Amino acid sequence: MKKLIALILSVILICCFSVTAFAAESPTANEKITIQIIKGIANNSIEKEGVPYTFEKGIVTTFKSDEKQGTFNSWTIYKVEGNAASLAVEGVDYEITAGGLETSEITIKINSPVIVCGNYNNVKTDPTPYISFDGSSSAPQTGDMSTVCIMVIMLAVAALGFSAKKVYSK
Repeated sequence: MKKLIALILSVILICCFSVTAFAAESPTANEKITIQIIKGIANNSIEKEGVPYTFEKGIVTTFKSDEKQGTFNSWTIYKVEGNAASLAVEGVDYEITAGGLETSEITIKINSPVIVCGNYNNVKTDPTPYISFDGSSSAPQTGDMSTVCIMVIMLAVAALGFSAKKVYSK
């Protein structure tokens, strides 16, 4: 019986200490951002239109117009905030490193979650139908030590139970 109890307590302790051992600290985790392209072509593993892809903050990406969409007019870049989009601010949300908003090819450094829309045939592309994900730009928060506290309390209760059993068995 003692060996079984020792084995169970050992397994509980191993589980208890491994819960937080592999968690990344929030301040040191690299910040992730999401990028979507609508009616265009990108060069950074963005294969499908309207699908959010996750990259590290500060990625530099080139976007090209898609001739199949019609006559290219301009690019519109939207900042994603939760389930809403607003016009992104140049110099804050993104920085243009080559090309421009009116050219068919633009290279930008991205600092926050964005949707890059190509506008064709004098019609501005609406990003609203493509927004259905959490646009959080921060690293996930790590958990507190509540699991460890619960396990310590369980071990204390078990120890009290065993000592009470020993006292009453005499």
